[in-house]
Amino acid sequence: MSVFVFAGTSEGRALLKFLSVRGVCATAFVATEYGEQALEPMPGVTVRAGRLSQPEMERVLAVGAVCIDATHPYASEVSRLLEAACANTGAEYLRLVRPALTRQGADTVPDTESAVRWLNDHPGRVLLTTGSKELAAYTAVKGFAERIYPRVLPTAAVIEACVALGFPPAHLIAMQGPFSRELNAALLRQVGAEILVTKDTGRAGGFAEKLNAARDAGARVLVVSRPREEAGRTLSEMRDYLTARLGLAKALPEAPRFPLFVSLAGRLCVIFGAGKIAARRASVLRRFGAEVRVIAPESPAGLALYAARGYEPGDLTGAFLAVAATSDRAVNARVAADCRAAGVPCSVADRAGESTFFFPAICEGNGLVAGVVSDGAHHEKTALMAKRIRAVLEETDEND
Repeated sequence: MSVFVFAGTSEGRALLKFLSVRGVCATAFVATEYGEQALEPMPGVTVRAGRLSQPEMERVLAVGAVCIDATHPYASEVSRLLEAACANTGAEYLRLVRPALTRQGADTVPDTESAVRWLNDHPGRVLLTTGSKELAAYTAVKGFAERIYPRVLPTAAVIEACVALGFPPAHLIAMQGPFSRELNAALLRQVGAEILVTKDTGRAGGFAEKLNAARDAGARVLVVSRPREEAGRTLSEMRDYLTARLGLAKALPEAPRFPLFVSLAGRLCVIFGAGKIAARRASVLRRFGAEVRVIAPESPAGLALYAARGYEPGDLTGAFLAVAATSDRAVNARVAADCRAAGVPCSVADRAGESTFFFPAICEGNGLVAGVVSDGAHHEKTALMAKRIRAVLEETDEND
């Protein structure tokens, strides 16, 4: 059975990885070279870059094929063409959706044209984070060259297009995300923006970080609504559906964990939670030279907190590894999922199956370091074996 994934989003990349590790051959379609570069090479996945018309889509699709639309929530025209192409060819159309978030305290408009009218009625500098695709429309804002600071991708073609539209180079913020709450707030303050214009890009698109940053910086938020209310499946639901539809194994056989020893010197390790487990993890990581950040609403174990609040996806920016050790199962699961999407190794204290690395029992002595892990189901055996290894290392010290 042919499987086609129209990707370009973090959810699309995560779904392709899910298919690849299960031996499913799939063709991934991305609109740009930038989207192609964002896709890591995966066994069984063929990548095609370039925008397709509906006739071109129909030439690719076939009866009985499974076609997954994992394009951006605002790419409504692509979704419309793809759905029509599937209807004409007999391919099964599946929509992978990104759940919307609440917009408390934000002003909302239905489209870009309405955003322009709103800005003409509300003075002040603007940090525009809607991308470069609709940037031409914002030249209709009175005094746009002085008022608007667009944040766009750092490619030569995009920057040249911005300058050609009349945006001063000094107003262009050419950066690639993800953007943390702190960085968004810093940019708002740096340009003196009183208004943040954004789209509801969902949790994976950093929408929550923008809203929180605007609150921190005292800026007003204008949200351009999604083109339509979407029906479809979330990433988790799509995985479950494809598991049944393609006859995939519900769970992959667990391979033994490879004991990789790496230097943590100066590397950022983020711990979510501040209880006893988090305290032990923080102590070990610091002992091995890591820069440790602990994020939690409060610290019952007395850990010094980097931030006294709950988890935000931007907290993973620049992280070498993460530890999810909160007392909230839903938060730990969210940290694990965001780490998988961002490619950050994560140890999940309350569910081994969600971990991408196991935090070992550390045994040191006589210049030697050993780590002991189990399959996640034999904690007592791990503790006992670690105790025996430590005793051996201590004996070695005494006999030197």
